[in-house]
Amino acid sequence: MKGKVYVVNAYVPNGGTLMAYHMAVILHRDFGYEVCVLTDRCGPDHGIFVYEPVFETKPLADIDKLITARDILICNPSFSTHNFGLRFDCLKIMYVQGFTTFSLIDRFFDHYVSVSGFVQNFLSSTYDLHTRVIPPFISLNAHSPALGWLDRPEGSLALNLKGSYDLQSLLLERIRQRMTIIAPQVEAGIDWEKALQLSATKLPHGDMLRRLGEVRYLLSLAVGEGFGLVPLEAMGMGTTVVGFDGFGGRDYVRHGDNCALRAYPDIDGVADDLVRVLTDTGYAQSLARKGRETANLYTYERFRAAWIEEFQQAFRRKGF
Repeated sequence: MKGKVYVVNAYVPNGGTLMAYHMAVILHRDFGYEVCVLTDRCGPDHGIFVYEPVFETKPLADIDKLITARDILICNPSFSTHNFGLRFDCLKIMYVQGFTTFSLIDRFFDHYVSVSGFVQNFLSSTYDLHTRVIPPFISLNAHSPALGWLDRPEGSLALNLKGSYDLQSLLLERIRQRMTIIAPQVEAGIDWEKALQLSATKLPHGDMLRRLGEVRYLLSLAVGEGFGLVPLEAMGMGTTVVGFDGFGGRDYVRHGDNCALRAYPDIDGVADDLVRVLTDTGYAQSLARKGRETANLYTYERFRAAWIEEFQQAFRRKGF
């Protein structure tokens, strides 16, 4: 008898749990599994993402009553403190999409997959875990088309502030200080207050994408990410992306070709890049054009095909 798929907190509104949800969708549609979302936080009606289909939910606290040896458990590493690996004998799959959301990974899962080469190397060097990389996908087709780059307001800017706001505020302060030294008129021409306001509220995903498609530049101050979906989504919306690569973004970042993302903590380099894209529109448009070409490679079809192959391998290893 076929078991069931259980996903931990798949409706939490962030990119990592959204990808866990879509893993469950693939198991449901391509392998015929029933799916249940185990939650101790929120359901699917938070308004940030659209879920189709909507799976049933049950309290995470009831997990011991639900899981059997023939089931599949999908879990992100941020929930490692639950120690599911030692508690259950089912097929346990972890999609590792970051390196800052846990202090110690649950090392007792059956199958691990990395979101990027950086995470893959981190798991190998830290935990002796050897994993395949499956990048996430971005979905832009369902949303309003972006404005042409030249049709967007001159100097218009959005900020990516995922992570520690205290650190990012200091980074932004130092970037602005550097800009006032090397190009004071350029720094003064940016409506920083509006940029901060645009980034202060968590919006429905479609609205966030439309907003990215209405500005010329994204300044990404997220310094430690497993992959970095927002910069890639901005590239997909034809926006010129500047800032830090977040380490995990290096799989798609080509500085000076498709974006101007660079390694943390090069504050002066980011300030210099921002001045250049604001003053050299030909260069900025070229980055935006190449960035969109790069973003178009990260499709759902590619994600689905990779996970179908990975699930089949995990099933064989577990004897499913």
